[in-house]
Amino acid sequence: MKKVGIVSYGISPYYGAEDRAMWGDEATFKVAKQALDKVGLSASDIDTVILSSMDGIDGITISSALMGPAAGAFGKESTRIENGGIHCAISAIAGILSGSADIVVVASSDTISTNLDYVSNTTQDSVFRAPLGFNQAQSYGLLATEYLKSMNVTEGDFAAVAEKNYKNATNNELAHKRTAHSAADIQSSEMVSWPLTDKQIAGHSFGACALIFASEETAKKLTDSPIWVTGVGVGANAYFGSWEELSENAALEKAAKDAYKKAGISNPKNELDYVEISDPFSAFELKAYENLGLCEKGEAAQLLRDGTTSADGSLPVNLSGGALATYGLNSAGVFRIVQALRILNNEMESVDTGNAKRALVHDSDACIGAVGGDSHAVMILEKGA
Repeated sequence: MKKVGIVSYGISPYYGAEDRAMWGDEATFKVAKQALDKVGLSASDIDTVILSSMDGIDGITISSALMGPAAGAFGKESTRIENGGIHCAISAIAGILSGSADIVVVASSDTISTNLDYVSNTTQDSVFRAPLGFNQAQSYGLLATEYLKSMNVTEGDFAAVAEKNYKNATNNELAHKRTAHSAADIQSSEMVSWPLTDKQIAGHSFGACALIFASEETAKKLTDSPIWVTGVGVGANAYFGSWEELSENAALEKAAKDAYKKAGISNPKNELDYVEISDPFSAFELKAYENLGLCEKGEAAQLLRDGTTSADGSLPVNLSGGALATYGLNSAGVFRIVQALRILNNEMESVDTGNAKRALVHDSDACIGAVGGDSHAVMILEKGA
């Protein structure tokens, strides 16, 4: 079978709104050039450019028209995908496997500050189906409430997830929020949407990142250590179904099963070395443990409590700090792939993952609310496969 490898990446550290220093095209150009320079490529070598962005978040119609040329798309095939970074990566992989491209750049940036309450309110159909004024934070709170009823978890477990991830972020120089918080401080912070406090819901981070995908033959020429994509899967949830239905998150479960099948994984808990989960709210990570098959239903909290998913556990989750520490609304998926690459390449000096060789990365467009047909994607990355 043909293989597709990731041969390089470019990334800028992520910041808060007050520290933004570049426009989107400037930030995109910087990280795309950084990725190309690492492996001795120029814009003329690119066949296709794929961008992850959303107009509602960028505050401009067809925002990709501004970012595309900055990523090297001038005179090339180019497209924009709004679902997220792994969806963009899947398009890149499809182009390479079909023979229509040999080298593909996937890029994304977050430089525009927006009011996510307003944006998510309009995307969740606040007139005909959803309650008036409904936004992403409220949807997260309602789902977290459903988890409390159905998952054998507590509010303390939600806070413990956040505590773990903030602690991990202190070792990630690219993370936006790098301050540790105790579970008690997290639970006592401002209540946003019960049972979730302000430190349990991801904010908006600003930065940019880019990836370079290549065919197997080209990847081996460009680098001695490509990271191979061995499995991908996608899924979409029902549009505004019942809370019981939505809380099951069947889309992520489907995406994971498809990715595992392609990668030849039958026991993910034992066969994965590292996991990156896009968790827009703390409780989501626990549900994802079940959806990803890392534990049986009802055992997610125990997986957390016994330290399995901690930095020194047998299956670390979100050593980057997760979405609570860094959440570029456009670039979150690309950011998580980069973090997994850094783990597999042993590039995080203060983090010891015991020579990890296989990682799972999850991505979702749930940044604008976890209802309304949100989609999920899973990618399996392998070192030396």
